Amino acid sequence: MKGAIDTGKLKPNQGRTNQKLYFARLQLDRVQALLAAQAPFSWEAEALSCREAAILHLHGAYIAFLQELVRFYKLPGPLMTSESVRLAMDAKGQVSPEITVLQQLEQRHDAWLAQLLRAQQECLIAPEPAPTLVEEEATDSRAISVVVVAADTPLSRVDFDNLLRWHRELTTIIRDFRNEMAEW
Repeated sequence: MKGAIDTGKLKPNQGRTNQKLYFARLQLDRVQALLAAQAPFSWEAEALSCREAAILHLHGAYIAFLQELVRFYKLPGPLMTSESVRLAMDAKGQVSPEITVLQQLEQRHDAWLAQLLRAQQECLIAPEPAPTLVEEEATDSRAISVVVVAADTPLSRVDFDNLLRWHRELTTIIRDFRNEMAEW
């Protein structure tokens, strides 16, 4: 991995964030290749696996960026949520414009960050089983009932485009915030 990404040698607080963004990009590149090829048998399972890995890496980049803010504002860490960073700043009488913006994006249901955080939560919780529908009731105790089970939802182009958008938005906001913090 040497030379592939900035692991923070120049700016130690940024290394982990950059790494997680890069890992997410690698997963998204693989999903794109799998969607294009759609090779027989396992392409969809691998694409879904890469999708989930990309979501978890994007979330990891977000948490790593929160740690950059913790270090920048000299807060006791690690603090793993924007709310915990805000509370720590309140205790010191500080205000972070970055945390204000991030919390607004977290709280707006249709915002990209809220969507990313929901997707990350969905990766951690087993989905509810699909309701089963009995096609016909058995009249004979020896009969076998036919049960229809909902199929897994395949990875869609819209879903993939959302992942790309989340990556782009997260990368952009981190870059913009870093530029603002460098001015101080």
